[in-house]
Amino acid sequence: MQQAALETGASWFESPLAYFEGTVPEIKSHLPVFERRPFSARKPGSLKSGFNERYDMIVRKPQGDAVDYIPVGIVSKTYALVPHQVVLNAAVKALQDARIPTEGITADLAITQYGERMHLCLYLPKEYDFDPDDGHKMKIRLECLNSVDGNSRFRALMGWFRQVCSNGMTVGIERKLLMQRHTGEMDIAAIKTILAAGLEDALKDQKLFYKWSRVKVSDEKLTAWIEKTLQDTWGFKAATRAYHIAHTGHDAELIQVFEKQRPSQAQVKFAQPVPGCLQKSTNLFDINQILAWLAKERRDLQEQLQWRQQIPELMEKLAA
Repeated sequence: MQQAALETGASWFESPLAYFEGTVPEIKSHLPVFERRPFSARKPGSLKSGFNERYDMIVRKPQGDAVDYIPVGIVSKTYALVPHQVVLNAAVKALQDARIPTEGITADLAITQYGERMHLCLYLPKEYDFDPDDGHKMKIRLECLNSVDGNSRFRALMGWFRQVCSNGMTVGIERKLLMQRHTGEMDIAAIKTILAAGLEDALKDQKLFYKWSRVKVSDEKLTAWIEKTLQDTWGFKAATRAYHIAHTGHDAELIQVFEKQRPSQAQVKFAQPVPGCLQKSTNLFDINQILAWLAKERRDLQEQLQWRQQIPELMEKLAA
């Protein structure tokens, strides 16, 4: 398995991201190991150290060719350190408990420069795939986000992944999500609850996607929704891109913005065609995919997830 190059601008709380894909054992080999140490400072010219009684330090152990211990965060005494390996093992066990075959499942990993934060995706076997009648299959995946530096909560969710355009969507119109602070007794085993609920919601999603593909959206209604609801939520630039993707199948870059200008009137330069997107989007499913594309294109992983979680509410307003 090869490591992908660090993507320019791709980050998580301003820390550059590296990407890996492969089997579970291959992914596991890229997860660093951390330890907890007293938070202290050595005096110049002295071996004595002063210890902070309120905080500890999280340190990454040497990995691969690296020989240095690297500090990655300062945490409170009540902080519960949950290693990335524990999260991966719990996710695999959740699949096994649900009687989902784990042999040969694929996985991918986004991990920050020093390994302090990870986004792990485990893709369910192909029998769980869904084809929304457009020839572009969608896979369902279990996603886990974890940190060891005290900056993020642990999260687990189920999501759809459209392979043709790498779009990710949160499963379930209710957006079921496990979020836990790294304090006290963390119930990592609750991942299996999210998995069970996500699989149930996924079947509802399939019916919803079929329904959306048959619900036409008029040009007038789409433009009004883009220029009010979408612009209020995601801003003028995203609304402009959505308008032009829906009408041409191509993403767009703003050339010039004038005061009180509407997204439909903005001067743009057309960019790449959006994979899997029609030249003219005419139904709710098409628009849903455009929103997923825009969310996926955010350069910060945390913001990607936030935008994805806003898609169901945006779609509800368009479908009303």
